[in-house]
Amino acid sequence: MQSQNAIEQQYQEAVDALVEKVQKDPYILAAIVAGSFSYAQVWEKSDLDVELIGRDAIRPTQSFFSLVENGVNIHANITPRNAFKQNIESAQQGSFMHSYFSHSTLLFSRDDSIQEWYDKNANLNNIGDRDKQFQLLNVVAGTLPNLIYAEKQFYVNKDCLTCFLTLLNIVQELARIEVLLNDEIPAREVIQPALRYNPDFFDRVYTDLINCEKNEAVIQGTLDAINAYLDARQFIFQPVLDYLAEQKVPRTITELNADLGRGLHDSEESLDLVCQWLTWKGILRQVAVPMKLTAKSQIAVEEPAYYYDGTDVKEDQVRLKGDIHTQIHRAVESLTETLEQDMYVVAAILTNNLAEDNVWEKTAVHITLILRDGTKFKQKQYQLIEEGIPMLVQLHTRGAYKKMLDQTLQGSRLHSILAESRVLFSRDGLLSADGDANFTIGDPSCLQVGERDKHSQLLNAAAFATTILAKTEKWFHLKQDYNYTFLYLIYLVRQLACIEALMHGETPRRKVIYQALDHNPEFFNTVFTDLLDKPKDKAMLGDALEQVDMYLEDNLQTLFKPLLDFLEESGEERTITDIYMHFGKRELALELACEWLAQKGVIEQFSAPVRLTKDSQTSVEEPAYYFDANNPFL
Repeated sequence: MQSQNAIEQQYQEAVDALVEKVQKDPYILAAIVAGSFSYAQVWEKSDLDVELIGRDAIRPTQSFFSLVENGVNIHANITPRNAFKQNIESAQQGSFMHSYFSHSTLLFSRDDSIQEWYDKNANLNNIGDRDKQFQLLNVVAGTLPNLIYAEKQFYVNKDCLTCFLTLLNIVQELARIEVLLNDEIPAREVIQPALRYNPDFFDRVYTDLINCEKNEAVIQGTLDAINAYLDARQFIFQPVLDYLAEQKVPRTITELNADLGRGLHDSEESLDLVCQWLTWKGILRQVAVPMKLTAKSQIAVEEPAYYYDGTDVKEDQVRLKGDIHTQIHRAVESLTETLEQDMYVVAAILTNNLAEDNVWEKTAVHITLILRDGTKFKQKQYQLIEEGIPMLVQLHTRGAYKKMLDQTLQGSRLHSILAESRVLFSRDGLLSADGDANFTIGDPSCLQVGERDKHSQLLNAAAFATTILAKTEKWFHLKQDYNYTFLYLIYLVRQLACIEALMHGETPRRKVIYQALDHNPEFFNTVFTDLLDKPKDKAMLGDALEQVDMYLEDNLQTLFKPLLDFLEESGEERTITDIYMHFGKRELALELACEWLAQKGVIEQFSAPVRLTKDSQTSVEEPAYYFDANNPFL
């Protein structure tokens, strides 16, 4: 193995070689490198993330390139100057885009305006109070769905394992909040700085949680600590409270999204849950207001509206009482009766599980509505309310929905949802058992996956698993942070669980780890269950990583079958561009798969010249691959 100094030298030489080539191309104005090379440490399995900025009239042959220099794989985006300017200036301070550029390095620029934009916008100290407020609101809005799900798993389903896995996601988001509160722009790994800023809290919900037995008392204590953390920081919700206080009258969620949502990602869903959460906490008052789903609908449904005057709401005004299951189903029936009267709604589909043992006071009903083609509607998603029950409704025209069904691969997340859904009503043959979709909505037997879709799903799942494995190995070998290694190992095991389910012809479900444990208990106990309740150490995690590597190697001919078949039938070197053209989709999974197979020696990697734009006179190098079915590795 190379020394760390030798590896870093190899990567520096790769960057220098790329810069030398693209500087000769007059259509490329600047280059920026991000990722580990720029702000952390590279190691032998790192790749390079590069942003290339071209002239405004540039004609790139494609927007994304896989390149190679000095044996280092490079993932490069190419963007015209005006589009780059728009992206970097519109990036909210503290956002992912801001973080990405703030942790990057400008390699060269022959355009003063690019240098100026970069210096002004891509720095770690550039975060104003307003942007910080909205970023905090963004993060907490993304945290709430996981927190509600974790509480449901613990209180309703009595599933400590799934609750623990969800808590790890929540802790990551809380770490982002902690970092932002300390005026730092969050990078990809945020738990380490959060531990420095607030060791008492994050030791309890992260370090101690990872290394102890996951019993009911521990999980309850963690949930209590997380809720107390958010309750103590209710100022995060201040933009919503200030807006409502200024209005002095109830404002519907549609109005909130229109007036306040511009500062939020996915504002329609984010503000819905934020306001619902504040209602549960007794901070906001909620009322129902009639609205129409489409421009021509004659039938009204109700959406929630919210009012804030700074006084607490009584507990009995914000909590459902009695038989929740009966109340929810009565509300679904009531809304269904209303929707059936709307001539523009041709079908309604219930897309979440409302069984008696799977609902509680914070359950929201999820419904998909299919509208007549040509129907005009302002939003694709609405938050409704029926008899006090929140209803999240998504709208699709018939043609758009049919297209989505036709493009849905068996074994995908959407396939899993649709196969377990229930048609509330339909006046259209699209949803019938003899319809022309590639599976029937509401038919659990359709959760079986056909061979073609299975191999496509396995290729994607395996490619992303190899990427997570590389990051896990980096934190184990290079960083020697065993808690964070375990965190990445959890993500990796979830991906392997999807692979295990797919190899058995099953669609991965939300709790896919249980499917995997049923099919392959020996392996998943070794790399997952047996590790959960023990203090994490080098020997334990090292053995788990070796087992994972062996699992991927033992199954690689199944996992990467479409790719290996294509390369074998070609009988010659094929560039990554050739591979993408053959499979018809530009997905990162293909190049990740090739890179891992080349690292393993299963396929050979070469390089071939490629031009970045249609007008370029100079070339860079992209990877090309060759596969010999008689490879002794196999």
